[in-house]
Amino acid sequence: MVPPPQPRSSLPPPGTVMGDRYRLTRLVAAGGMGAVFEAHDEQGDRAVALKLLHPELTADRDVRRRFRRESSVLMALDHPCIVDVLDVGASDDELLFSVMELLQGETLQQLLGREGPLSPGALLPIVEGIAAGLGAAHDHGVIHGDLKPANVFLVGPERAVKLLDFGLSKVLGLERLTRTGELIGTPAYMAPELLTGKGELDERIDTYAFGVMIYECLTGGPPFTGNVPGKLMMDIVMGNTPPLEEAAPGVSETMSAVVMTAMSRHRERRFHSAQALARAFRDAA
Repeated sequence: MVPPPQPRSSLPPPGTVMGDRYRLTRLVAAGGMGAVFEAHDEQGDRAVALKLLHPELTADRDVRRRFRRESSVLMALDHPCIVDVLDVGASDDELLFSVMELLQGETLQQLLGREGPLSPGALLPIVEGIAAGLGAAHDHGVIHGDLKPANVFLVGPERAVKLLDFGLSKVLGLERLTRTGELIGTPAYMAPELLTGKGELDERIDTYAFGVMIYECLTGGPPFTGNVPGKLMMDIVMGNTPPLEEAAPGVSETMSAVVMTAMSRHRERRFHSAQALARAFRDAA
């Protein structure tokens, strides 16, 4: 029996054709989960974004199975606030990839890095766009699991929201977002139950991360910081962060209450849905 091809240890260079269709034109970004390329769809004659799952992850048969299953679910999600997943496939050497619409604009992370804290009024349409995308996904049983400013894309000057990287947490398994000595996800946005492994994991892990993002947008920095993973995780689990009205003195107590409720370390005290959080934010703004 001929063994299956082994995944390569490095990323393919520009010019490589993936799935006999998508020619990589340039590397856009790379991280611990994989890499994003701009590519040309030679059958559709259009530019697309192609995301490769990290070669180390593709060796896991369970990850490969989940990747294909979750990608099919994401392709069925049709909502203006969620990036369109157009195709999914594998290269000849078994690199897994998904193909998405190519977006023009910037991430919420880039916006915050350039402009700093946002006013509640400026943030409101972004909050409502995030809530709309999350609500549509949650209605289909899809939890994001890695919601953060880098995964919120703002399209064009109107800053229309497109949520990125849906389903990756389910591909990898929520229980695998942390490894011994290595953090796979983004701990500053992780709900306490993700870090402790205690309690059911449901849509409220996204509601929690949503609240953390709002806190960061209003103050200019995330509520939990630090380079020592153990202390950072303990602060998150215990909810050790300054109240919003202390970190952003111009923000009302009503707004602070909304954000701190979303970030409650007790999941039963959080908003039951992203839309409920957005409505409370709108009222406070």
